[in-house]
Formats: sequence, C-alpha cells, structure tokens
Amino acid sequence: MPRQKPVSPNNPCPFLRALVAQGLVPDDVVPIGELTDTILAVARTGEGEPTLPATAIRAVALAANGLGPLQLARSGLGGVHLNELRDGPLDKKGVGSGILDAVANVDAAQLDRLDQFASDHLNARGRKERGLDQAALDRMMDANVERAASPRLLDRQLMDGEWPILLQVMGKEGRAGRYLSVKEVRELFLNRRFPRRMVTALKAQRG
Repeated sequence: MPRQKPVSPNNPCPFLRALVAQGLVPDDVVPIGELTDTILAVARTGEGEPTLPATAIRAVALAANGLGPLQLARSGLGGVHLNELRDGPLDKKGVGSGILDAVANVDAAQLDRLDQFASDHLNARGRKERGLDQAALDRMMDANVERAASPRLLDRQLMDGEWPILLQVMGKEGRAGRYLSVKEVRELFLNRRFPRRMVTALKAQRG
C-alpha cells in the first residue's frame, strides 16, 4: 500500500484530509479548479456515480480561507490553502461531531458515538452492517447543536453541507435506501482512506 502523505492539523475536514493523504491534492495551496475537479472525480467513484454541483463547490472553496475582499482575491487567484482552513469561515469551532479535536487527533469516544445514531442496514448483497441514513444523520446533527454551549444557526447549516454530502459520495445503496457505513466512516477518520471500492474505481477512471 502506498505511503500516505502528511496532512496539516489545520485542515479539519475528514474528506479533504483523505484527499491530501492519498496524494490527490497537495497539503498546501490548491487551485480552485483543480480542487473542484478532484472532488467531482472522487464523487463519481461512489455507488451510483453521484454528482455534486461544481458551482457550489467552487463557491465554498473560494470562501474557505476568509470572506474579506483581499482573502477572496487571494483564493481566487492563488488557490485554496488547505493547511489554513481551521478557524476559517467553515470552521464550526467545536459545534459538530467532535470527532477531530483542535489539532486533528481523533477522539475515540466521539467516533464511537456515531453508533448511537446508527442502525442495522442490509447492503446490496443482503449483508447486515451498521449504517447512518439521512434520518440518522439529521438526529446526530441536531444532537450536536443541542449539546453545544453557544451554537450559531450557521453551524447547523454548515453540517448540512458535510454529512449529507458524505452520504451522497460515500454512501451505499442498501435494501432500504442509501446509508453511510459506520465502518467506512471510521476508516475515513482514523486512516484517511476512502472505501476500497472507490479507490479501485478512481484508479480505473484515471486509466
């Protein structure tokens, strides 16, 4: 297995951390177009070849490092600094799952907490596994807000741009609908790896 690339602790997004670790994007500056194309390519490797809105991804990337005119110009012309995302506009500052701490270490208790919201799902082959469907994700995200000391309305909206998107990209088509495999989510956080089925599809996609 290829050796992973180091990932800055100032990149708090598990999906982006996996992109960096797998060498799909650099750990520092990435042109917005390149980042968008990479995210779209990885998304297409998911079950059902899901598609994401390219325009929305570009807009989020443009604002990721800051909303001031100079910062927007810096991002638009130079690219997104993935190693400077922490404390930026998209950082929920602790109002979230709590799985990654302030220095990007995994909190095992918070990762295990996912199972409180998960249920048993049957995958396409009829095998049972723990998973999180959209309803479960909604319950988890609502609980994240409820336990926070001083949540902002924005924080809940930011979560809607994270977990549901992860469900769309990494989700499996189960007998009762799409769900996120808890096992695969653990792999994403702990080892910064996408599911093997997606990695295989990405390699085939790239020829």
